[in-house]
Amino acid sequence: MPRYLYNALKENKKDVVEGEIEAVTPREAREKIRELGYMPLKIFDPALVVNEMSDFSDNQGGITFLSLNDKIMFVSEVQVMLSSGISIVDALNTIYVNSPRMKVKKIAKELQVAILGGKTFAEAVNYLYHDAFGDTFIDLCVTGENSGELDKTLDRMLVMLRQQDEIKGNIIQALIYPCIVILIMCGLLILFSKFVFPTFASAIMMSGAGVDIPVFAATVMGTLQFIGDYWWLCILSIFAFFGAVNFLATYDKTRAFFDKLFLQIPIIKDFVNYINLANYMCILNISYATGVPFMKSLELARRTIGNTEIKQKADYANRLVEKGATLSDAFHKASLLPGALVTMIAAGEKAGNLSKMLQDCVDVIDKKIDMVLKALTKAFEPTLIVVLGAIVFVIAIAFFQLYMGLIQSLV
Repeated sequence: MPRYLYNALKENKKDVVEGEIEAVTPREAREKIRELGYMPLKIFDPALVVNEMSDFSDNQGGITFLSLNDKIMFVSEVQVMLSSGISIVDALNTIYVNSPRMKVKKIAKELQVAILGGKTFAEAVNYLYHDAFGDTFIDLCVTGENSGELDKTLDRMLVMLRQQDEIKGNIIQALIYPCIVILIMCGLLILFSKFVFPTFASAIMMSGAGVDIPVFAATVMGTLQFIGDYWWLCILSIFAFFGAVNFLATYDKTRAFFDKLFLQIPIIKDFVNYINLANYMCILNISYATGVPFMKSLELARRTIGNTEIKQKADYANRLVEKGATLSDAFHKASLLPGALVTMIAAGEKAGNLSKMLQDCVDVIDKKIDMVLKALTKAFEPTLIVVLGAIVFVIAIAFFQLYMGLIQSLV
């Protein structure tokens, strides 16, 4: 009869035991382990480990980036199968067989083989795909496995990933209108630079009446002609500008300058602030609910903040909590959260229901992000219209001067 190795949790759901059991199938092995009073975590065939590890050792990892959609697909499939009682090895094998995305298939297969080799799920992710998933995901998985509630931990992280995807979708939706206006603007410039202005200029020059092209019209024509002839240089200059800004942002001083600048621009400062706080509060809520030690939860949340100014406030809040301050007092003194959210957290601390209040704070911040995005869109639309109107006005003046010059040449 085949023999299977297993890892399982004792009844207290804290201590992990390892052993070997005889069974015809992995399903029967799981049932026998449950009869012993244990909760099976991993069941694997030793022979399978030897065969697969030989192929695995030369072709592992290699994926350093995973899109948000791929993460959502992978985490949701693992979470659903774990919550249904399927072992992590069987869940990963099912994903490998059925997933339509090659990256997800590769990750599932290599994690499965690593787990069969004796690693936990978190250890396998950390060893193979640390850059793709990040420290926060791995640390939360460690806590979930230690508590025997990996499926619930993944479910909480899945909620966070879907919220991030929704925010990303709202940002893209808000950019659709400006992009359309910019395309119309570019089309207008191409039309006048390639067809309208050259036609009128040629007519004036061919008339032989000695009428010169007005200076303003000639300047506009020259500018549009340059853009039309060297459009690739203009595009390259735009990319070079943003590339230079991105390069400068790698230095601490310039990054701090840009981060501080963004927090001083009306509306944009609210967007930057709430985007950073959304990630911060979401991770803090998940970590706290999962059972991560409180200071560790604050540190995991702090890592998600991208703006250096806001991160300094989070650092200060962490130090205050470490010295004995309550979370609400620390957030208030550090000016990390708006007053309304600090009041909510203080109420949660007094009522002994901090976890629910943290979730409510996450929901409030999500609504604030939607409001700020709408405000940004409303502020951006008239700005674009003014810019487009100014360009049309300049072109109209140049066109009128050319038109009058053509009439004079015919008189």
